[in-house]
Amino acid sequence: MKNDSNLNADGRIEISRQRIIDDLKKIGVEKGDHLGIGLSFKRIGHIIGGPETFIDAVLEAIGPDGTLMMNTYTEFFYLTELRLGWTDYIFDVNSTEVNTGIVPETFRKREKSIRSRHPTNSNTALGKFAQFLTEDHDENASAYLPYSKLASINGKYLAIGIGDRMVGFRHRAQYEAGLLNIVPWKRGVKYKDKNGNIKIFILKDRGGCTRKLPELVSKIRKEGLVQDGKIGMADAVLLPAKESLERMSDLLKNNPLLNLCENPLCLWCREIEKRLNLYDRIENPKYFQENKFVIFIISLINRLRELDNRLVARTKLIIKRKTL
Repeated sequence: MKNDSNLNADGRIEISRQRIIDDLKKIGVEKGDHLGIGLSFKRIGHIIGGPETFIDAVLEAIGPDGTLMMNTYTEFFYLTELRLGWTDYIFDVNSTEVNTGIVPETFRKREKSIRSRHPTNSNTALGKFAQFLTEDHDENASAYLPYSKLASINGKYLAIGIGDRMVGFRHRAQYEAGLLNIVPWKRGVKYKDKNGNIKIFILKDRGGCTRKLPELVSKIRKEGLVQDGKIGMADAVLLPAKESLERMSDLLKNNPLLNLCENPLCLWCREIEKRLNLYDRIENPKYFQENKFVIFIISLINRLRELDNRLVARTKLIIKRKTL
């Protein structure tokens, strides 16, 4: 489109605000949409005005009756690190920076945006249903709750520059399929509660292995639920949140093998197949899935890894002592 993108002095393509708006419309974003976004900002190209321009473009595309939501996730640690006081990190909903990129970090600082209080997996929203999407998402809530809320208001999920890796959204599908509470994989963080008290939060539903989750998107794409397109220079995928979440969850419920990777050292996948006794359902088992002795050894190793990764923590302590 004329004047929507140009080459700058360095030969890079510059993407305008209008180009972003036009691309959003082409992929299916409409006025009044309630939109969750996961993205790799650098893959879009050099946007004139940076993250603020991108956010402005999205807000214009969805209009005043729409809602924009992004995950503003933060750090977590081995519980041993917290109990031994090896980190001074404390999550504060009002000031802690995100680890999910410059756009979510810019978005959480925007005037009138609302950030949920979950100590590791907060979401930030702005617009008509911002309060609904973020309220009750605190230390007592499941990590990926806002995506179910997004589905309940017939929202959409847009992935930009990250392929079929549905950041956050994919884990909610795992959660609703009952897969995130099978393997104890606890981490935690110190956080400041609404009264200003410092406490330790234990994350009990950390997202499981995602190596094969993109294949779920391929399956629902064949069913017509996925709209592919481009935002700037980046490939993008738009999904209806309700139908996609339900379908992905059903696929995982009916066949948990769809989510199991082939890495013998993947604690989550190896424990899922063991605890759900899935070995007889694996069509082409690998050596670590058919040899009972290897299964036993892997299980033994995983018992040690589950003990709050104390072996890892002990190694860190030894290294720390040597550097003093």
